Amino acid sequence: MSVHATLRRSRLSIRLRLTLLYGGLVLACGIALLTSVYFLMRYIPDYAEPKLLSPGDSHEALMPPSAVCPTHIAAPSDLIVSKDDFLTMLLRVYGVALIGLALVALLLGWIIAGRILAPVHRITQTARTVAGHTPDERIHLDGPHDEFTELADTIDTMLDRLQTSFQAQQRFAANASHELRTPLTTMRTMLQVAAAHPQDHDLAILAPKLLATNERSIATVESLLLLSRADHGMNDTEPVDLASVAERALEQVHNEATAGRVSLRGEVHPVHLRGDQDLLHHLLINLLYNAIRHNHSGGIARLTIVARDDTAVVTVTNTGELISAEDADRLFEPFYRAGTRTRANGHGLGLALVRAIAQSHHGTATATPNPDGGLTTTVILPATDP
Repeated sequence: MSVHATLRRSRLSIRLRLTLLYGGLVLACGIALLTSVYFLMRYIPDYAEPKLLSPGDSHEALMPPSAVCPTHIAAPSDLIVSKDDFLTMLLRVYGVALIGLALVALLLGWIIAGRILAPVHRITQTARTVAGHTPDERIHLDGPHDEFTELADTIDTMLDRLQTSFQAQQRFAANASHELRTPLTTMRTMLQVAAAHPQDHDLAILAPKLLATNERSIATVESLLLLSRADHGMNDTEPVDLASVAERALEQVHNEATAGRVSLRGEVHPVHLRGDQDLLHHLLINLLYNAIRHNHSGGIARLTIVARDDTAVVTVTNTGELISAEDADRLFEPFYRAGTRTRANGHGLGLALVRAIAQSHHGTATATPNPDGGLTTTVILPATDP
């Protein structure tokens, strides 16, 4: 066990510290009160001098006749005949009361500290349960809105987000394994069949199939590497003319749009920002490919880039099949495909890359389904002066 852990174990519990704090405060207030009363009673009032006792007199001589009882005489230590006797008795009685008050304060402090810290124990127990591989457990602390309920609600929200993130990571790992295993399995099957029956296979036919399958695997791996790069943020940035990057992207996807009989339109205004030009190019390319490949013959894909309130707003709108709002948001998950997208050309990482690149540039990426079909994807990035 480390020295730090040993020191932590040797410290007093919070409950005991609160108890000592409450009791100490009561004790300190009592001592201050006793001291104040003592000095006030000693120096402020005027005390009449007591009758001097002769050698033959007793204490009863100073007492009123009604106070003298033949069957009971108070002990001389309890008899007050002078100012010093009064102050001594005051200290004695007040000291006994102060000790009793301190003990009661410690007991009440222990009980109150336990009640105050009960939510903390519940939070700790829930955290231990979650750490013990029960991620569905939540605190759900009841009671008035205070610091403890706010802390519990914050932890519940954090646990919800962590669970969502863990589930997304699990889906990502499973989907990535599937995407990489499928082409490799396909290539192995083709090679095994060709090796078993070489006379029935022509290399000129087999080679292009193996090459296409291999290129699909390479594209998936490159996309995963690009996604990892975007998720880890940018180390270096440079001024980027987004309009120029958009013009090159439109030119790059023009042939595929023509082959798919999709009308490609662009409305690009000058916008400048700081970022990674290569990543921003991939962002626009993936947006355009998504709009072209998930479209129908005779459809439209439109790219618009404008500057608005110190931001660069990139909007890509396309026609196509009807998409629900839930599916529109889930399209940003890696490998998620909705509707006919499962049969479209691609590996399900396009919009995931778009969102990751946008977030690495301190921006946002959202998608909204169009009423007549298709999708409108909007990326907002912080812009700079030229």
